Amino acid sequence: MTATHVNGLEVIADEPTASEITDRSGKPVIWHQPRTLLLEDGSTIYGCIHCEYTSDNPRSIRPHLTAHRDKKPAVARSGEATVTTLIQQLQDLQTIAADRDAWRERAQRAEQTLTVIRKALKEK
Repeated sequence: MTATHVNGLEVIADEPTASEITDRSGKPVIWHQPRTLLLEDGSTIYGCIHCEYTSDNPRSIRPHLTAHRDKKPAVARSGEATVTTLIQQLQDLQTIAADRDAWRERAQRAEQTLTVIRKALKEK
């Protein structure tokens, strides 16, 4: 819900805000959540489509929109997790650990090979 009155003045027009950014064809990108509000005295102010927040600065609306984001669901603690979830997490952890160990062995072999090559180049 966008503001209907700002500083005691009625909002007579509510439009999407044209940004300073242009698309590939050169047209300005239109922001639909930040709103351009025309007041009854002819002045322009910017507002949020979700609430009554307004500002003289159009750049302050976009950061404000983070207040309206959906909150990420909280991760279940192990006391609240199901047995199936815990088993899946354990299997994932074991897979990651095995992958890590394989890469560690590969890296160690590569380091040994590089050491042999460096010694051979020094001897020449």
